[in-house]
Amino acid sequence: MSVDITKINSELAFLAKGNEEYAKFNKRIVNTQKSVLGVRVPDLRKLAKKLARDIDGDEIEKLLLTIDRAVYEQVLLCGLIISCAKLTDEQKISLTKKYLPLVDSWAEVDIFVQKRNLKNKQIWWNFVINCLKSDQEFVVRYGVIELMLNFLDQSDIDRVLVTIRTIKHQGYYVKMAMAWLYATAAVNFYKQTLEEIKNSDIDLWVKKKALQKMLESYQISDQQKEIIRKLKNQLQKKSAMI
Repeated sequence: MSVDITKINSELAFLAKGNEEYAKFNKRIVNTQKSVLGVRVPDLRKLAKKLARDIDGDEIEKLLLTIDRAVYEQVLLCGLIISCAKLTDEQKISLTKKYLPLVDSWAEVDIFVQKRNLKNKQIWWNFVINCLKSDQEFVVRYGVIELMLNFLDQSDIDRVLVTIRTIKHQGYYVKMAMAWLYATAAVNFYKQTLEEIKNSDIDLWVKKKALQKMLESYQISDQQKEIIRKLKNQLQKKSAMI
């Protein structure tokens, strides 16, 4: 199949029709420098699935070179096609490396990353570790979200927590992703996650935000939240002294 960018643009324009107010709202929420057409995510996913049926890795790579990189939906659509296309792990990683430099918002990361059955977990782990070392905020966020969605299990929790400690990037969207990961980890690995937050050299802002997210979670018990609340108060006092 040859990529028909003109047809794709026409479909996006059709899906965005009448969504002018949503486009303005979404641009603010997503906080992207790109122009936003106003296509809703479920519609983008449907279009991506349709296109992914008849497209291979080479065609996706061509599409990444053809799209208007200044249009949010065009970039995100490519990400969604990569996510749902039938490709090898190596192909998905190769295309992800080409997709991530086009990203300038949390949404282009969070909507892109999918929970999936990893065929070759180690190759993905190695890729994620490299992403966490990047100086690009949204590449690092991508790595954190990948760990959160695909590696928070009994066999990987130890190395995930050790790895998260090593992140040096101070970007807001990186730190928010880290807090989200800790809060998610606490659902199934409560004691281990709290010990990690108490004992390791984690950014204080990340610790407090993680604990706040735990307190807002419906998956954590009231009894557990009492302990979390006490720890959060201790950190509040500590930060007031700094």
